[in-house]
Amino acid sequence: MNLASLLGDRFSVIVGRDKWIPQMRENACKYRFEKKLASFRSLGMGVLDFHKDERCTIKRLKEEIGQAIEKDGAEAIVLGCSMQFGFYKELQEEFEVPVIDSMVAGLKHAEYLLELKEKTGWTFSRRGLYETPERGEMRRWNLEDKLSPICGRG
Repeated sequence: MNLASLLGDRFSVIVGRDKWIPQMRENACKYRFEKKLASFRSLGMGVLDFHKDERCTIKRLKEEIGQAIEKDGAEAIVLGCSMQFGFYKELQEEFEVPVIDSMVAGLKHAEYLLELKEKTGWTFSRRGLYETPERGEMRRWNLEDKLSPICGRG
């Protein structure tokens, strides 16, 4: 959603089933993307259906992306299910808007954060939300040895 909000004024998320929308909407609100969110669109397909008949999947994706752009005003599309992996290139070429594959975006975001740390030393703050647990707590949970390379303790 962050990437989509940078690449277009408003974005739509394409999901497999309606039942996944409430949780995704909650995340959109939690991360303050509600003003950028044009819509959620459901394909009415389960996880196992996406690669069972890829022609059918592409057809449904095209229908919903077309509606998201024309009716909802989306300027970017997020493929919201990891099982939609691999479809974005064809869709992006056809619709001429960014179509973000959640698997690729997640990987690229992780690479970006690693590169930031390597080149600038920027990493997550250890104050507040990401504060390292106390040593005693880590010992009780047998985590000290496992977390010391990550947390910079040791």
